[in-house]
Amino acid sequence: MEDAKEQEIARIQSVLTSPELAELFSRQPSVETIPAIAQILEAATTPSMYALAAIGRYADETSPEWLDIVGDWIERLSTRKIEGYEWASYIKTYPGLLLLYTLGISALRAGKINFLKEVTSRQVYSDEYNSDTFLLNAIDPRYVFYRNISQMIEPGFERRFSPVSDHLDPLLKSKLYAQEEEARYRDWFDFFEFLLSFKSVEQSEKSPYFGSFTWRWETKKFMFKMIHDTATRQGRYSSGISDLLGGDAQLQETAAKYDAIAVKSQQDFGRVSLPNHISLLIQLAKKGTRISRYNELAKYLQPN
Repeated sequence: MEDAKEQEIARIQSVLTSPELAELFSRQPSVETIPAIAQILEAATTPSMYALAAIGRYADETSPEWLDIVGDWIERLSTRKIEGYEWASYIKTYPGLLLLYTLGISALRAGKINFLKEVTSRQVYSDEYNSDTFLLNAIDPRYVFYRNISQMIEPGFERRFSPVSDHLDPLLKSKLYAQEEEARYRDWFDFFEFLLSFKSVEQSEKSPYFGSFTWRWETKKFMFKMIHDTATRQGRYSSGISDLLGGDAQLQETAAKYDAIAVKSQQDFGRVSLPNHISLLIQLAKKGTRISRYNELAKYLQPN
């Protein structure tokens, strides 16, 4: 697998420097050029996506060799070098973002959280700041598709709240979970995005990425269940997720920070309700109260 990893990284890097992409990078970003660039990078990364999805599901998460393979694979495709147009330098890390989501969702569903711990603990060199930064920060969707570039990822996405998430959601499903019921797939997709957002706050990120989990109400029940199970260490996934998030004390500390950021950021997001209730969900879970729907939680948010 080490040889396959090197071959795939080299192939993707050759596409990144190809004349076809260079020509697209020379143009002004638009709803014509950005989708074309994204499609080229998605096609180039697809074999790696299949490989990492399989590793996340089937490989031994306790093996240092497997952990290093996936960590190195994603890290090297997430390292950004600023040259030419800034937006072009950022979008070149899109393969790293694709592989983070691919491995992360696959490993999370399989309960192999060590793969997530390995990748999220990695740091990459930031050329613009001349220092290392956490990988989650380096390939935050807002940086990969820099500034208003995200709104060009598909025609008609100009007013989307989470355009990158809205693009990745069906893309990953079509490639990796084509036969799965959409509701089940989206439960895992949104919960994975929440975990990344939450983990970034633990790593001192003051402005986490709020993806589709913030506005998609139909996945709230699953998210609430997973948060409850993690807080009480019940169920198949709870122990691994708790460890990923630093254990019980760190979980509660991060939840308080996360809620405060969500409250402070709310005015910037208009109609979208940012999740500022994670601490409350944890507190209720520890008291034996299970929340399944937001209207149940609202009773505690606004007591009579």
